[in-house]
Amino acid sequence: MAQAIHAASESLYYEATNASNYAGVHIESPVAAGFLHSRAVWALGLLVALAITRMITSKPKMPAGTKALPQIPESDKIARDLLVHRGKKYGGRHEIPAAVGVKDGSEFVPLMNIGDNFWRHKNLIHALNRQANADNIFFGYPELENKNTLRRLLDHPDKWSEHIITHCSRVAGRIAWGDPRHGTKLLHVVPVLLKAVSPGGPIVNLLTPLMYLPDSISPWKKAEAKRAQQMKDAFYEAQEDVIKRYEEGTAEGSWTKLWLDKAQGLEKSHLNKHEAAHAVGSNALVAIVTIGSPVHTFFTAMCHYPSWLPRLQEEVDRVCGDRLPLMTDMPELPVLRAVVKETLRWRQPTPLGVPHILEEDDVYEGYFMPKGAMIHANHYLISREPTQFPEADEWRPERWLDPSWPTYKEPLSEFPTVRGDPGFGYGVRACPGIDLVATELYTTIGSIAWGFNIKRKEGKAGYENPVPWYQTNPYVITMASQFPADVTPRTAEKARIIRQLTEDPSLTVRAVGEKSEGQFGRWDVFRPEEGSGRTFDWEGLTALAPDHDKGPRRYPVGV
Repeated sequence: MAQAIHAASESLYYEATNASNYAGVHIESPVAAGFLHSRAVWALGLLVALAITRMITSKPKMPAGTKALPQIPESDKIARDLLVHRGKKYGGRHEIPAAVGVKDGSEFVPLMNIGDNFWRHKNLIHALNRQANADNIFFGYPELENKNTLRRLLDHPDKWSEHIITHCSRVAGRIAWGDPRHGTKLLHVVPVLLKAVSPGGPIVNLLTPLMYLPDSISPWKKAEAKRAQQMKDAFYEAQEDVIKRYEEGTAEGSWTKLWLDKAQGLEKSHLNKHEAAHAVGSNALVAIVTIGSPVHTFFTAMCHYPSWLPRLQEEVDRVCGDRLPLMTDMPELPVLRAVVKETLRWRQPTPLGVPHILEEDDVYEGYFMPKGAMIHANHYLISREPTQFPEADEWRPERWLDPSWPTYKEPLSEFPTVRGDPGFGYGVRACPGIDLVATELYTTIGSIAWGFNIKRKEGKAGYENPVPWYQTNPYVITMASQFPADVTPRTAEKARIIRQLTEDPSLTVRAVGEKSEGQFGRWDVFRPEEGSGRTFDWEGLTALAPDHDKGPRRYPVGV
């Protein structure tokens, strides 16, 4: 849909984006602010009273002949009408209380407000992606890291979730800065940022009047200053490393090197070092989660719908033989593309989308929407429109392959495709890295299917461990929870080939014992101690599903 905000539980209409100028606000389960002393509580009460007063009195006057906005059906058509055809009107971003300054700064492009600053950054990112894709398909890094990932899965299959995050971070580190070791910086930066900008993060993102409290009693303000400095340090250090190698003539291909080369019109961006560092870095960190999320979902789907893995493997074997799939194979791999497309539809990385802010008053089909209205394209509900997606709660790749389904398109050498998928946004806010997403999802999922079988892990007393149906983290970009799975090489010959692909798979996440010995640096990442019952969960982004080893559990369709 495109409507003034649709939350997970019900529709909400926000006329503006802050506590002093909005109407129709509903907050679920407010958390008690026990850490505040008595004067702060009185201050909070005054702010809340002021907000309620403004909610009652600040309803906008509508132009003659227009109607108040009701709940509109969630629709891809409405989203395209508003966010694509009128994209410049609907391209704004709102201020996030726990990350004040992100909207108007130059540090995180996806949440930057529309304007000259936004366009300079976005033009650079588009140019970097376009040139990098033309240069041996992102410098050949996704293909190289696929080999490393298969070897890690072969050696340590129980850590499949960790290997996916490692894969995404290493590809992002290479593409952004020409060195996979910089990917660990992203592993530190991403969780803190996602939590800061999500409704499920700091309490101030729900109770917005709290943003006006003094700094001394606002712990989220101190946390945000620390987060911003951490991100700046990470991006600066990575950029300086590339500059040093560039001057020495040893820099590998990367987005940063392209910026330094000023190739293919990049000089038109006019970004300074600070801006370029954050444009490259923010592009890289978004790539980790938007790619890592669907690959996690693929593992979930394979355990709930096991009949599809052999069909996918048959196609990959027929086309690729004894080698891993490449992007040049994709016209001959419609089943693989359908599996990826359906995985994105079934469990969207951004189910509620990222809010758009209306930059000026607008009227749509007789309904008035005031300047400042917050508009969500609800990807979850758009992907479940009954006329387009029958059996919407089921993972059905055949909907993209069988002419009897309404989503079928020809030719199958081109369709289905992730390009243009609503899950990656609309209009001026559409994901600029869709070519990288397509490359990684197609080749990574294809490579895993080429080499491995995936099924539920047998649990205690012979029971299979339950696989979560729809369990994710609560942040703006979601990732499916990990769970115990049996990941085994399909044949001894496949295992032999995987071992020959690489001798050193380069484990990014280190054993916690190395930390206790003092052998670590600021950006190193560690997994919990073996035998602790805990797994590497990327600071809760891929947390282990609860009750994963308890008793028998039925799996009725759609539950």
